[in-house]
Amino acid sequence: MPELTHDTFLNGRLKIRQLKSGYRFSIDSVILANLALIKPGERILDIGTGCGIISLILACRYPDITLFGVEIQPDLAAIAARNVSENSLGHRITIICQDIRTITPEQTDGCVDVVICNPPHFEAASGRINPDMGVAIARHEIKMTIDDLIRAAYRMLDPNGRLMVIYPAWRMTDIIILMREAGIEPKQAVLIYSKPGENAIRVMVEGAKNGRKGLIAAPPFYIYDQNGRYSNVARSMFGTFAETPAYCIQANREGASAITRPEVIDTDGNQNGK
Repeated sequence: MPELTHDTFLNGRLKIRQLKSGYRFSIDSVILANLALIKPGERILDIGTGCGIISLILACRYPDITLFGVEIQPDLAAIAARNVSENSLGHRITIICQDIRTITPEQTDGCVDVVICNPPHFEAASGRINPDMGVAIARHEIKMTIDDLIRAAYRMLDPNGRLMVIYPAWRMTDIIILMREAGIEPKQAVLIYSKPGENAIRVMVEGAKNGRKGLIAAPPFYIYDQNGRYSNVARSMFGTFAETPAYCIQANREGASAITRPEVIDTDGNQNGK
């Protein structure tokens, strides 16, 4: 097993192990896990789970849901399984090491209510490929394209299920078109900004399988305030969830972020994490 770091998260509520060198989770996964609105008792499929961070955060936020994390890289799947065990969540989170192009509902005891994913952001032929293959697979569409993801989501979702994805803002057109073509209708988009006055860097899109047409543009989501400090909600993301109500489209509120200043992805795919 490669060398791992061991950190606490959410004021000590979670213990997270991840690779010291190589792929490490980034701000995007934290934002997505905090934007996701999950209903009581729902079953969630976390595609490309990495070290399991999205599933672990969701398990903390929603104590009565069941999660399945799928990861194609065996070393990351092993780390995710270890994180699940060390956080005593084995009765609620199942880690599956498999290519999502071959996964079937039988492996998750039937179709799921929600598919959630922070997918690779770059096409395989775009930009420089990281020499660390684990990082390259996480950032570039080497093992999974956005089309692969959407097709897998349609196959795995219940007839009324939802897909939630965080994606680069500059590829928003791609994901919206592909979702509609696959039968998952985009229903909500949250544009994510580093701070007010700048262009959006990410978009969180939620779509409904076999849904009717109609997209809601939710209030903008800011990581920093005008002074370059984390917003109140950004800081509270790492505290007690009872003090941080889930993001909803009816309410204007400040944005969210991660515990350290994010490194913005450039068009060559240079970033520490995905």
